[in-house]
Amino acid sequence: MKHRTSYLPISIGWVLKIAFIAAGIALWGWAFVAVMAGLYIGFKFLKGLLSCLLSLLIIAVVITLLVVTIILLIF
Repeated sequence: MKHRTSYLPISIGWVLKIAFIAAGIALWGWAFVAVMAGLYIGFKFLKGLLSCLLSLLIIAVVITLLVVTIILLIF
C-alpha cells in the first residue's frame, strides 16, 4: 500500500510551476509562452536526436570490435 505524505489537492511543485508561468506572462507577455514552448519542443527534439546518435555510435563500436576480432582470428 502506497503511503501518501500529503493530502493536498495540488503539489508544491505544481504551485511553483503555475507561479513561474504567471510571473513570466506578467513580466514578458506572450513572448514568454512562445519561448517556453520553443524550449520544451527543442529539448524533446534534441533528446530524441542525441538518443539516436548514441545508438548509432554503440552499433558502430560493436561492429568495429567484431571486425577487429575476426581479422585477428584470421591472421
